[in-house]
Amino acid sequence: MTAPHDLSPQTGPRTGVFMLKVVGVLVLVGMFCAGVLSFVPGGLGGIFGGDDPPEVEGNVVWDSEDLAIQLGPNGWLTHPGDGGDYVAHNVRTGESWTIGDLNSQMSISQDGVVVQPDEAKVLVQREGSSSTRTTKEIADEFGDDDLWGGENVGVVAMGDEQVVVVTCLAPSPARLNEEVDGGSAVLAGLSLDDAAIDWVRDIGLECGPDALPLSKPRTMPAQQYALVQVGEDHQVVVDVATGESALERSGSPRRDIVISGDKALVREDDETVAWRSLRTGKELTRVECPRASPGRPDEITQQLAPEVTPFVTCRDSVHVVQDDAFVEIDVPPVDTGEELPDGREVAHGRYLLERDGDKVTLRDGLQDKEVGVLDVPEDLSLGAFGPVGRLITFVEFDTGGERPRGTYLAFDIRTGDLVVRTNGVMRSGADVSPDGVILVEADDEEIEGTRLWVATTKDER
Repeated sequence: MTAPHDLSPQTGPRTGVFMLKVVGVLVLVGMFCAGVLSFVPGGLGGIFGGDDPPEVEGNVVWDSEDLAIQLGPNGWLTHPGDGGDYVAHNVRTGESWTIGDLNSQMSISQDGVVVQPDEAKVLVQREGSSSTRTTKEIADEFGDDDLWGGENVGVVAMGDEQVVVVTCLAPSPARLNEEVDGGSAVLAGLSLDDAAIDWVRDIGLECGPDALPLSKPRTMPAQQYALVQVGEDHQVVVDVATGESALERSGSPRRDIVISGDKALVREDDETVAWRSLRTGKELTRVECPRASPGRPDEITQQLAPEVTPFVTCRDSVHVVQDDAFVEIDVPPVDTGEELPDGREVAHGRYLLERDGDKVTLRDGLQDKEVGVLDVPEDLSLGAFGPVGRLITFVEFDTGGERPRGTYLAFDIRTGDLVVRTNGVMRSGADVSPDGVILVEADDEEIEGTRLWVATTKDER
């Protein structure tokens, strides 16, 4: 089937992981939970002209006349191929293989394995093999003869070797979003080799609306641990490989935990954030400062990609993790969705930004060195997924027409090199993968020729 176009962060075909979005009311209305990079009007749109044809420059490595493209991690994407089949393709390595049919709920691993939840089953596909696991088999493995397999499945996380899915086991067949007496939203770890059930676990999550927002951003690479929201103020961090709980918290919001590999930033109170090992449960170090908060630069997920250096924001400074210790950067933090102040340095994670007119000096605050000087028109705001990976982005929307149109500007955060620049006639959402891949598309679906572009940083990680 043809995958529909959807820019929502977790349920659309392009979220990813990890999708990119800008903080603010306009962006939240229009985008992902994520993974989507949202951008808002004026800026480059005014420079190029809002009625002009699409203009895209930078390190463009792939383009398409079709919009049914889904971006994943590590250069992978899926697209329609010849004869109605879909293809998994890697824009960095050139690898590709034929999937066949593809639905809008697919996830793709960092190694190019496609996982498709399809009602009461999960299809795991890689080049040369295809395996299926049903919710009845998950219920059988769970071991309660009184419970039926669920009528649908969601993807929670993707690891190196397992995909974590959730389904509703109940006294009668039920969907995840249905509140049902005696039902539990159960997690299961399935092998990415053959869909074998490696583990099944009930963590206390009830079937119902709260079980729905568990999907991962589709551009996020392999995770070792996944944060699951069990209740309004109750979280459990689950080991993706085993299903065991590594951390459990009650009485605090989800934003108080940010996972990075096998460790986590955990907010203890208004002025304290601890850096903890999820393997041992031990506190490794902590930082105390006014308004202490775990750094969450993408505003979408509590999971940092490997490319991101963990950090804590304070009222007037940022503290960055280095060798399991905190290093203070004595510069005030800036949030995504904000315009950079002129003539004043601000910090976004480990990176420092200072605007002087249309020039933005980018520095690595941890290494204390200049990365480069970026050409960024004054009206553009800092985009989400700023230091969340290999790209730093700037965005703007034009809301004057029937629907918002976006302007996109992205640079390699390690070198300052331009990755992509567009005029202001693009669809108001772009997909971004933390490894340095960005996908943009034209707003006008009636134009002939290329309507979608993929750009990347110039070398692999």
